[in-house]
Amino acid sequence: MLNYAVNLLIVEEKAVECQLPNFFINPDFKAFRVFRLDIFALVKKSDIRVLNISMRLLSLKPYPIQKTLCPQCGEKTVFSSEVFFQGIHVLKDCHCQNCDLDFWETLPTGHTIDKPLVVNKANTELIGIVEGNEWLAQALIRSLDFSESESIYIQRDIRRSSKKIILLNCLDDCFGHVFNKLWNACFVEDGYEIVVLIPSQCAWMVPDEVAEIWTVPIEVSEIGKGIPGLHQQLKGLLEQYEEVFLHPAFVHLDHLKIPFDKILKTSRFPLPEFLVRKPKIGFVLREDRFWLNSSFFEFLFLVSKKFKVFELFRPIFLWRQKQLVVTCAKLLEKSFPGIELYVSGLGNSGTYPKRIEDLRVDQILSEKEQERISVYAETHLIIGVHGSHLLVPTGLAAGYININPRYKTAHWVEDTILPYRDRMQQFLGRKLDQKSSPSLIVHHIKSVFENFEYVWRRLNEAHSEK
Repeated sequence: MLNYAVNLLIVEEKAVECQLPNFFINPDFKAFRVFRLDIFALVKKSDIRVLNISMRLLSLKPYPIQKTLCPQCGEKTVFSSEVFFQGIHVLKDCHCQNCDLDFWETLPTGHTIDKPLVVNKANTELIGIVEGNEWLAQALIRSLDFSESESIYIQRDIRRSSKKIILLNCLDDCFGHVFNKLWNACFVEDGYEIVVLIPSQCAWMVPDEVAEIWTVPIEVSEIGKGIPGLHQQLKGLLEQYEEVFLHPAFVHLDHLKIPFDKILKTSRFPLPEFLVRKPKIGFVLREDRFWLNSSFFEFLFLVSKKFKVFELFRPIFLWRQKQLVVTCAKLLEKSFPGIELYVSGLGNSGTYPKRIEDLRVDQILSEKEQERISVYAETHLIIGVHGSHLLVPTGLAAGYININPRYKTAHWVEDTILPYRDRMQQFLGRKLDQKSSPSLIVHHIKSVFENFEYVWRRLNEAHSEK
């Protein structure tokens, strides 16, 4: 019995004939899936058995013919009989017989779980209003404009065989999104096996419990440009299974419930040893988002991105960021003699003083990541600008200082994770403004080390009294 994720209707005696707003019942199906709880009232209880299940899996095989609205003429009886695997998204392939419009509509997964995107197939133009999701909509449009001349081939790692699978699509052009979606793979249900579709760069993180890993040999940053041959390959692979569900790939799961050791293959920093170990501080950097600490530089950065002259100014931003990191390192060395310092992240332009270990890479490779992972797990505090691939480092280090650009305020909760349930969450997880100076950063670091023993003792006393 699947008790995990579907709104499932099972016909017990006869086919159910009714008009549902977003669903068409094929009388040949004995089991079919629906996506809205409010349609249950339209079906007689005597004809069906309803299983109340917590999460919304989507059936791909058998694929229930779905009913939707035409975004052009408003026709209410537009049906979709197949899907299109674009890469980041899975799209319903729709045709309106009233106005002859062919269009795609995203299935409710990942970042389109609440609001679907609709695209005209003839000219790959967006249809409708996408307020708040412009970044997602434009990325989808760009990804549909690619050539199928050079196909990329999926590589399969089969650990266990099964005829009933749940496909978890972790393809994305943002590493943090890939990581967030992969959290869903930590939960396996009886009778169904998880199959993870993921960029090859990130395959090392797939939990051992997963039955199959389907890796796509393409860099994460390139996925948004489209994946030639992906649709036909996936269509062929899914034919080998009796039953296939598409996972919703939730991107905002409760991180306190995720066993990160299954994903990162290592244990995080042991807090009882915080004051025993030699202080170790890491700066996680990237070369398209910077710590600038200046209204002028922040304005210049945003303008250069808007008018597509970023590459012209990149050396200036890199110089400014390095200046701030080195200044911060000097202040830390005065306060903590013998402190260990390092820089990490994606992009290795320029050099840092030898006393600052350089762990930066120009690309993420599965076989190399475990080395950096072990360093993060030995780090007291990680320092980085929002969006600098901080999810993994902050999931392993004891704590972090997150420097937040104001244009990223809406994404405040997406960049860091600390699995603490008490006040350590606020004590060791600090978010500062983009204009924070090296002296302010060091002030917070010193405060953490000076007050850790007191906070730790008080919190443990409170726990012992419960």
